[in-house]
Amino acid sequence: MSREKDAANYAIVFFAVLSVLILLFPASKMAHTARVAVSYSFYPSMHYGAKYGHFVRNVPSNFIGILKTDQENRALKEKLRNLEVNLQNASALTAENDRLTRELKLSRSMPWSGSWARVVGKTPSDWYGSFYIDKGSDDGIAVNDTVLGMQDDRAGLAGRVFEVYPRFSKVLLLTNAAASAVCSIAPSGMEALVEGKGTWLLKVNYVPEESSLAAGAELTTAAGGLLFPSGVPVGKVTKVYPRESFMNFVTADVAPAVNVNTLKEVFVIRRGLQPEPAAAAVMAEKK
Repeated sequence: MSREKDAANYAIVFFAVLSVLILLFPASKMAHTARVAVSYSFYPSMHYGAKYGHFVRNVPSNFIGILKTDQENRALKEKLRNLEVNLQNASALTAENDRLTRELKLSRSMPWSGSWARVVGKTPSDWYGSFYIDKGSDDGIAVNDTVLGMQDDRAGLAGRVFEVYPRFSKVLLLTNAAASAVCSIAPSGMEALVEGKGTWLLKVNYVPEESSLAAGAELTTAAGGLLFPSGVPVGKVTKVYPRESFMNFVTADVAPAVNVNTLKEVFVIRRGLQPEPAAAAVMAEKK
């Protein structure tokens, strides 16, 4: 009886070791399928043990697969970011090309000769006072040349060249508190002085009290002003103030024809003014 018991114990140990070896060592697909089927037929837990053993044997390949998937995911995200940046750049270039095309077409129809320049510098402390352009004396730019801006497919007075250097120039904006221009008020043709206020608005002075100035009236540069060519849009009246008792003229607020905050390019009209007439015109329009 003891011999049979020992034989049974040896058989159990043998089959246990054999089962472990079968679970651990790799096998062909057919052998693995047969092993799972046999193990499941004897005891369900052995089936799940076989599945766990298969997973354990394939941990390295699973881990490598996860790493590769993560790397591919990172690479795809980077490509997506690059594509978004390229799309934004393409949209900006398309918008700039459309704007420049419209401006070039408009400049060909204008009666003045000149050249285009880019706005390259603004001073926050003098936002409505001046800015710089990328053209200078090397490009034929001179002091007191008229500077036009484009808005809504229409040219408008932005200011005049104030300082000139070889490769860049400083533009005095019409919105500057020290700037002014003699203008004609439509439809009467009455002349008045438009001045900057240091803000986005302009003001018109010296309008006779008997005039019929009203909101909506458009102003253009007048022939009486030597500093700017006549007929350039300046702005539109937005509000007329009542005459003060001690004044014999009325004043009004004027919205500029161009918003200097949106200007990226300007058209510089070469005036070719002689120093003496130009200085006289500046002094006259400052008064």
